Amino acid sequence: MPAGLIIACTAAVGFAAAFAAEHIKNRRLSVAAEKLRFVDGMTGLYTRDGFLKEGAEQLERFRAAGSGVALMVFDIDALGKINTLFGTEVGDSVVAGFARAVSAAADGYVCGRVDTDDFAVLIECGGKADVQRFIEQFEDKLNDVFKETAVMDQVGYFAGVAFFDGQDDIHTLYNKANLCVIMPEGGKLTYFNRDLENRMVENEFLRAEMLTAIAEGQFELYYQPKVSFKTGDVMGLEALIRWNHPIKGFVPPCDFIPLAEQTGIITKIDEWGLRTACRQCKKWQDDGLPPVKVSVNMSQAQFYCTDVLTTIKNVLEETGLDPKWLEIEVTETMAMKDIERTVNVLSRIRGMGVSISMDDFGSGYSSLSSLKTIPLDILKIDRSLVCDLDESSTSKSITEAIVDLGKAMKLIVLAEGVETDGQIRFLTEIGCDLAQGYYYSKPRSVEEITAFLMLPKSARIKSSH
Repeated sequence: MPAGLIIACTAAVGFAAAFAAEHIKNRRLSVAAEKLRFVDGMTGLYTRDGFLKEGAEQLERFRAAGSGVALMVFDIDALGKINTLFGTEVGDSVVAGFARAVSAAADGYVCGRVDTDDFAVLIECGGKADVQRFIEQFEDKLNDVFKETAVMDQVGYFAGVAFFDGQDDIHTLYNKANLCVIMPEGGKLTYFNRDLENRMVENEFLRAEMLTAIAEGQFELYYQPKVSFKTGDVMGLEALIRWNHPIKGFVPPCDFIPLAEQTGIITKIDEWGLRTACRQCKKWQDDGLPPVKVSVNMSQAQFYCTDVLTTIKNVLEETGLDPKWLEIEVTETMAMKDIERTVNVLSRIRGMGVSISMDDFGSGYSSLSSLKTIPLDILKIDRSLVCDLDESSTSKSITEAIVDLGKAMKLIVLAEGVETDGQIRFLTEIGCDLAQGYYYSKPRSVEEITAFLMLPKSARIKSSH
């Protein structure tokens, strides 16, 4: 064989081997990613995606056999309180123990951890008597897991039950049972009923409207400045969503955000908001305005149920925004639900060069031992404390302690809801860094905030007042 042909054949074999090795590596990575999506790392149960996927198959088998079916959702009561009283490690053990009790009672059925403190199971069931027997089995298992433990008297639950009507798909059935947990009717157990159904129909209509709003660009971002107490300069802008409905006009966030969170649509809205805010921030820079950091709120669903790291990375690449001009805001309550995940995800986001702020600080259950492990850049004092500064010595003491804590942790401290001269004087005296509130500016549309940013510093404050 000619030497050139031998070399070519050798190269081809080497290329094929390398290609095969790379294919195997990519396949393993794909399988690992698929497992992360469908299997919960803490409990070994299905995630929400996994439960809905496997549940759909089991539901079809039950339907084909003519069996009665019930989908049950269990919510751990006051997990945040347990985390505060006993620590997050104990809270994690409660979640793991709850998972063991659910899976033991549901032996042979599909069950999953569908949220931080929620579990779901799909069972063959002839009616309420069978549900009651399942509940008794579950409570027996729960008692076995937690008997003679320090948290035995603290572990409680709420449960929602929806019976299969022969028509519902797994998503609808899950939403019905989950609605019973969200809006319980008294006691630990709520069955899906006509009143809840009417509310669900209303919610489904609003859900469809929200999907249309995303598709047709009805959502808008307004921006509220974050101002330095020392210099009066605008140091950042928080992006806040508004819904400009074609018939209803502006729909307040409090009227649609809770439902968006319940139905999972919030993750689509969050991604749209992140992309829109980054694109606008880059446009301001391209138009010659002084660079200013933009902050975007992250929902619990986006943080716990999506690949938020990939989303942020892709958005930054698509928009061309330097990561140092983006800030991600998480609430104190959300961050404390799963400290291990919080630290892992936020560390990786911060590793991209993105800043992290903790919103609504002072309203939740966080402990100092937990807080010191979370990678943060900014601590935002909850507006409920700030609004009482003119009248409440207690709010003043708590606020001053938060500022001292932030300084000790080398964090920037921001006060939300600043509206009065008295609040400004006190916050300045105790060394708070930034203010956000109507004293400086209400949330403004893109056009309004652009004009605001172009005003001289003195004119900005005058125009706000």
